[in-house]
Amino acid sequence: MSIPEFWAGLAHHKLHSAQLDTTRASVQAGFAGGRRHAVRGSAAGEVVQRVAVPARLRVSHGDAWGSSSSSSRSSNGGGSLSTQSGVAVTGYLYNTNTIEEFKKSDKGELLRSVGAEILQAIQDGRATLKPELLWPFVLLSFADLKKYHFYHWFGFPAVTADPPDT
Repeated sequence: MSIPEFWAGLAHHKLHSAQLDTTRASVQAGFAGGRRHAVRGSAAGEVVQRVAVPARLRVSHGDAWGSSSSSSRSSNGGGSLSTQSGVAVTGYLYNTNTIEEFKKSDKGELLRSVGAEILQAIQDGRATLKPELLWPFVLLSFADLKKYHFYHWFGFPAVTADPPDT
């Protein structure tokens, strides 16, 4: 889930900082896992219905634009940070300059490259010290600033066995 303030921040970032630069930038988000919620009746307090609440990723709008390095940040100087929307995670923004560039982007390659970084963090032990390196997300976007339209695609890389284990 992205909030309108995030897109306004992206527009500002694109106009004043990134301009035509398409290098990846770090962005911050909060992740909350899915859960079941019991809706209770007003009379005796009995459970009337159980409602599933899906997992959510809420991209932040405050200091969302980090450096382009692959190290994770949080407002307390590092490590995972518990927020009211769940746990803080760092993702990677790939902002394109044209809609054609956005449409032609190789989403599989973006996921493979970030997945390789996850695997490297596991192999060299960094993921043991900083577990947040295990859950980055990918945000591919195009900001049409003339029409104030934003096109986006979220990806969530995962490390898998190749060939798959059976």
